[in-house]
Amino acid sequence: MNSSARRPMGPRRAAGLLAAAVLLTGGLAGTAQAEDEAPLTLPITASKSQVDVDLADHAEGMQGPQVTIGFKGPGEEPEPDEEGVIYPVRYADFKVTIDASDLEGVASVDWEDLHNCDVEDLVAVCDGWEVYAGEYYNELGSIEFNATSRSESGDTGTVRITGEGENLTFTPKDVEVRVGGAAYKGRTLTEPEGFAAGDTLKAPLGFRNAGGQDGKGAVLTVHGSHGLLFEQRYRNCTYTETTTGSLLRQGTDVVCVFPGTFTAGTAYELSAPMEIGTRDYAAFDIVHYRFAPGSAGGAGTPGDGPELTLREVPGADAGDYATYTELDFPTGTPIDLELTGASVKGAEGDTVTAELGFRNNGPAWISSLRSGGEPIRFTVGTPEGTTVTKAPANCRQANVEDRREYFCSVATPMLPDASFDLPFELRIDKVVAGAKGKVALPAGGRPDSDPSNDTAWIVVNGTGDEAPGEGGDGGQGEGDGDGGNGSGGDGDGAQGGGGQDEGDTAGGLASTGAGGVLLAGGGALLLVALGAGLHLLRRRAAGATAA
Repeated sequence: MNSSARRPMGPRRAAGLLAAAVLLTGGLAGTAQAEDEAPLTLPITASKSQVDVDLADHAEGMQGPQVTIGFKGPGEEPEPDEEGVIYPVRYADFKVTIDASDLEGVASVDWEDLHNCDVEDLVAVCDGWEVYAGEYYNELGSIEFNATSRSESGDTGTVRITGEGENLTFTPKDVEVRVGGAAYKGRTLTEPEGFAAGDTLKAPLGFRNAGGQDGKGAVLTVHGSHGLLFEQRYRNCTYTETTTGSLLRQGTDVVCVFPGTFTAGTAYELSAPMEIGTRDYAAFDIVHYRFAPGSAGGAGTPGDGPELTLREVPGADAGDYATYTELDFPTGTPIDLELTGASVKGAEGDTVTAELGFRNNGPAWISSLRSGGEPIRFTVGTPEGTTVTKAPANCRQANVEDRREYFCSVATPMLPDASFDLPFELRIDKVVAGAKGKVALPAGGRPDSDPSNDTAWIVVNGTGDEAPGEGGDGGQGEGDGDGGNGSGGDGDGAQGGGGQDEGDTAGGLASTGAGGVLLAGGGALLLVALGAGLHLLRRRAAGATAA
């Protein structure tokens, strides 16, 4: 049987397409692959090397275990630029083959979460032409395993993953699949009613052995994102804190080891809830955890507190346990984004600078964890009688023909009190008293605790009767000016701000001349079209939407 697992193009692939288009049009600097480039060795990766398929899942119609497949490129994980673009380290055609034919009669495979793959029976062939640094942007997607009516406890099979490409060598990877072994499912978590930033979540972590065999040992792994704290540290757990690099990847990893035998069909819980604190600005942070059979500990720093143990939970409801256990919280931390405008004066022929601003007044940080660091977008209108001669590097012309409006973006994640300067240089072609350009966050975007400062104005040669340059104070309701609100600034644009290190809360953004913004002819139309496409794409959201 033939089937297709080709999925819609995701932001990661779209970012590479944009980068390629830019290289073709000559709009941005880049390095094309040279014929004499050294071969790359790319290890194929899988999130699990061994998978236990539960017969009970099949009987109950529940989701089976998943394995994410990809490969590792050279170097560290890349950071998006101001426009949210990730550039490949090489362009080269390649194919990765996922051969699960050994699972015939053992288990079924669901291929639907793979990207750009053709499937025939139990073999998928995934193609691509971009190689990125690190692992994250080289993911091919996930496959899911389920038992069938032919599956029997003790059945085993192997998924073999290989690859080939131009001047590329792939290191193969195997995934062993076993039916009816021990399978630990985690207890689901919910955010307590009224939970707020600064509170401590007492998480009742636990698992149920839903497999067909007893489990030997249990290893608990927990990851908490940047806004979460683990201040109570148990002696049988290790703790690794990541406090540098992009805020997207900062956080705490906890590994706890529990000896013993854990009976099939029985549920267990921690002897005390795990205390997970939140920073004062925490918002839509993520904690996820899982239990697995085994006894391998972590490489972090051991805790010095009491020992954490596991105890049996009589009469546990199987519906309270799931294969994937995570929670986004706190969900109610307010946020206030503010735009500031400018009032400038000059004579015909003068060039003036309108110092616009963007600020996160908090109290929440903008985590963007589910979207992988999407930038926040807004529109800037050009006042009548003026021409933009220099725009910030993170602002792109929206209309090629009349040059009346710009789409701007600022990178996320973003801490509270982070601010960005956006200087626009304007040439006054004709003096128009009180000419205005509207600066606006999109309607219907991120929830904002103070919408009054979501709009600001550029006022040129004001008469005193116009809406003031600063946001709020009657700025809304004064009309759109020449800039309007635009159609592209929906607040949930292309993947990408590069993230922000803690403490890096200010600083001007580099500017570029108008010649660097406008490309000639068909290249400009291609860039605008691809930019608009990127603007509408989101990285998949596996759960609640991030702030």
